[in-house]
Amino acid sequence: KPGAIQSGLEHQLMMMLDRDQNVAWLVAQPFLLRWSPKKSHYPDLLSLGVDGSVTVWDARPAELQDIDFNWKVEKSAEACTARGWRHRVFPGLSRAEEVNLRWLSMARREQPWMPAARVRLREITRGPYVTFGDIASADEGGYLLSTLWHLAWRGDVQLDLAGRWGEGTRVVWAGERS
Repeated sequence: KPGAIQSGLEHQLMMMLDRDQNVAWLVAQPFLLRWSPKKSHYPDLLSLGVDGSVTVWDARPAELQDIDFNWKVEKSAEACTARGWRHRVFPGLSRAEEVNLRWLSMARREQPWMPAARVRLREITRGPYVTFGDIASADEGGYLLSTLWHLAWRGDVQLDLAGRWGEGTRVVWAGERS
């Protein structure tokens, strides 16, 4: 059905692109490509970049990318190239990446206290090696940690999505050396 996310894999892709600051707009099942009465395909997602670039996505785990799927990918890529668009296949995230991305997605919206908490986080993280544990120790009421998660969602704080996070995880601001 056009306009709906149809699988957990498509949801992963949607979350990943929603977090990307270079993506301005997302459309699920954006159009139908028809090559013959028996051969057609709805791509899974279309993303519009802030620079105006268009990427059309198909989501399918590598182990399920069969001959029929690969043919549709090839034909979809040709159609996209003809319009000056890109076409990509998304095979999915690792389990750790998916869990971490879902965790960060709960903090995607900025809350009223976050601008002040961000200033405090900058003060706390001036040292050479500051960890989640240091932030938690300085936090009174959860404002700093919730702001930290929001900043990580936005990409202002760098986190390895494939890694395991804990009290010893270092807080690194985007653009700074880890």
